[in-house]
Amino acid sequence: MYCLRYGMILGVGLFLGVNAENAAAQGIGPSLADAQKALMEAGKSAEGMGVNLSCAVVDSRGTLVAFTRMDDARYFTADVAVGKARASAAFGAPSGGLSAIASLGLGEVIEGGKMLFLQGAVPITQNGQLVGALGCSGASAQQDEDAANAAVATIQ
Repeated sequence: MYCLRYGMILGVGLFLGVNAENAAAQGIGPSLADAQKALMEAGKSAEGMGVNLSCAVVDSRGTLVAFTRMDDARYFTADVAVGKARASAAFGAPSGGLSAIASLGLGEVIEGGKMLFLQGAVPITQNGQLVGALGCSGASAQQDEDAANAAVATIQ
């Protein structure tokens, strides 16, 4: 099953022009300490924008490493943040740029609908390897992505 999934992800990435090198070279994942540091920065960024976010860090397989939900962030933003992060980690690209994959319905095939191809998540690379992604939800799509970028910059 892993080979089929890996081959499908890499094949789709090549077909759609997603960063196939990152999709192929997946590391273990960000450490809990790095994930917590990034989530702290995402919170600071959100506060600076005057918004309340849920943010999630996943490893390269889409498994949750750490999560935070700010006071007053809407309840459903938790699942959205995780779904965005899973999509970004799976394809090694920002989640907002994966709309072609969404239009093919591959999120449903690959992860049973647990990926969301909406702007707001960015991949995490360390030592040139994709190790995961950080996704945020709760504000505008651009604010979600801005917070995610600020957070990931602290650990790369």
